[in-house]
Amino acid sequence: MQTISSTAGWTAAARELETVRADRILEDPLTLCTDAERRQWQDVVVSVLGYSPPVVSVRARLGDEAVRMAAEDGIRQVVSLAAGLESRVFRLELPTDLLYMEVDLPALLEARRRRLDGAGLSLRPGCRRVEVAADLSGDWEQRLVDAGFDPRARTLWVVEGLLPYLDAEACRTLLRTVRGLSAPGSRLWCDHIHPDVFTAAHYAPVLTSLDELGVLWASGWTDPVAQLEAAGWAARTWTVKDLAHPQPGNPPAAWMPPVPARADTSDSGYHWLIWAHTA
Repeated sequence: MQTISSTAGWTAAARELETVRADRILEDPLTLCTDAERRQWQDVVVSVLGYSPPVVSVRARLGDEAVRMAAEDGIRQVVSLAAGLESRVFRLELPTDLLYMEVDLPALLEARRRRLDGAGLSLRPGCRRVEVAADLSGDWEQRLVDAGFDPRARTLWVVEGLLPYLDAEACRTLLRTVRGLSAPGSRLWCDHIHPDVFTAAHYAPVLTSLDELGVLWASGWTDPVAQLEAAGWAARTWTVKDLAHPQPGNPPAAWMPPVPARADTSDSGYHWLIWAHTA
């Protein structure tokens, strides 16, 4: 639970820092992080690098657009795996007939409910929202189906901030499982890291701190397209650097909003953002 709860709180703190910027990439008024998580994010990452890595906010903003675009294209089933403290379902205007399913560990879902209650806000998503308490290393597929998931319906899968914490085999298994549950026309929005981050000198103090806290990443991909293809997906990939400085040979997807040049920080080339669909 330490790994999951810490990283969920830290990414929430990163979204909060982005939201208060005048030139923000993302506006997320409901980040749900605690004071302790804010301090940890500051101490472990921000004070070491000198900035809060924009990848968290870029990923969240593009994930917002992926969900919006899927809804506009008629997809009526979204599944967020390891949903954490994400508030997307509350802040997006989604169709009333869309089913938005959030899967995570029971303890984290309970903690999230308490924080939502503590926010003192009347939060009612426009779509139908269902929580699925499950461990993604176990039999989560049946729990998903039991909660109302329809494997015959086109689905958008959102897998943000999870794959780096899984070892290589667990990543492959998860992607194949998701593919097996996906009807033709389904889509996947996910992210992973490049293994070069593990040997980047400037990042070494951050990695040391993460290791001491038990939240160090477990794997990375040099070729995400090949990994996704092996699991049955057709994919396009970008680093944050690629999106901050688009190249003719790998332009952003048409639905992606511009990523500002300031997002090209010293770690921006180490993080893959991946958009895939059933092949």
